[in-house]
Amino acid sequence: MKEYVYDNTFEGLFTAIFYAYSFKEDSIITKSKDYIPSFLNEIINIKTEYDKFERVYKSIIEKLSDDVLRNIYYLYLSDISESDSLSLKYLRLCYSIGVNINLAKNNDIIISVDKYVRKVTHEAHRFTGFVRFKEVGPLSFYASIEPDHNILPLILSHFTRRFSDQNFIIHDLKRELAIVYNKDSAVITELKKENSKILVSSNNDDEFEALWKTFYKAVNIKERKNHRLRNQHMPKRYWDHLTELI
Repeated sequence: MKEYVYDNTFEGLFTAIFYAYSFKEDSIITKSKDYIPSFLNEIINIKTEYDKFERVYKSIIEKLSDDVLRNIYYLYLSDISESDSLSLKYLRLCYSIGVNINLAKNNDIIISVDKYVRKVTHEAHRFTGFVRFKEVGPLSFYASIEPDHNILPLILSHFTRRFSDQNFIIHDLKRELAIVYNKDSAVITELKKENSKILVSSNNDDEFEALWKTFYKAVNIKERKNHRLRNQHMPKRYWDHLTELI
């Protein structure tokens, strides 16, 4: 079986899809960061070709729909190893069925796509309320997160609108990526995990954290505690970065 290994970018994924789709047989698509050497597969290393990316992108928009493009993008952001190969299977199915693809709800591929898209969407929505900033300079703030999926592109516009008058960094420690905003524009860039320690240790924000914890205790009525409901909406895997629960 052919395994197409690409450079982790969305453009690279579409380049890999272009070549894998034209091969017509079952294939595997893998991000280079997830690649595990195997003697069973024929490895094809893909370099991003923007003309191939544009051809696939344009074809999806013109022959399928914006919803299909969105689903593939969310599959890519899910950061689950099998999602890239699933994107290829999903596209093959979409082109075979056409614009009525959304009616095929009992298809295993559609069920898997819907599941991953919901997971990514739900986590992105959660993190609009789960980000806790520390002040690291005048009107400059830093927050660390470790989401299951690559949600930075999905929460970028929310935080730039909400904190448009402040400089901030939202750092995904798991992927070593960060949103960096300077009150004018925002970019997603690489940021090593060790750099977060420098930012936080050089600008102690203990007073702000103490105030936030005091507020949390004040509104947390003992008689109305519901740990099961809290854990449902604020899973424990996120607690390391929630000031009030540290």
